[in-house]
Amino acid sequence: MKHFFLAALATIGLISCQNGKNSTNETPENNVEATAYLNFGDSTFSVENAFTAAEVVQNMTDDLDTVWAVVAGPITQVCTTKGCWMATAIDSNQNLFVDYDYEFLLPTNSQGQEMVMTGFAYWDSTSVAQLRHYAEDRGASEEEIAAITAPVGEVMFKAKGVKIVLPDAE
Repeated sequence: MKHFFLAALATIGLISCQNGKNSTNETPENNVEATAYLNFGDSTFSVENAFTAAEVVQNMTDDLDTVWAVVAGPITQVCTTKGCWMATAIDSNQNLFVDYDYEFLLPTNSQGQEMVMTGFAYWDSTSVAQLRHYAEDRGASEEEIAAITAPVGEVMFKAKGVKIVLPDAE
């Protein structure tokens, strides 16, 4: 009888210690939905604390010829032939050119979508022939292509992985 009494007392004690409600406050503000991405290339990088293209370009100096970074922003241009390069906005007048050495290809209709990428920024110059090829890839007119007459030295980005935000996830 003594054992029965102790068992009953222990059972009552355990039941009374349980709370019917979850101790975490589950309000809509606390429920953060994970963003869904389409992944291309190395998708193992964290999207936290990503820089903008403007921040990366501003921090490039002549002393620093290569900078590894995670960059987020809109896709402002993409190769409409294969998806073999893209650009993201530095500001309203300039884009950061991004390529990936054919390690992967992006959808040719991804212009205007938000993305996060990892890789490195570097200084390089682009020849007139290559600039004309890129202009042709993005669908520029014959006049725009003919107007390209000088090479351009600029910061570029070599992406090792790109995550495009799925439209339903925004």
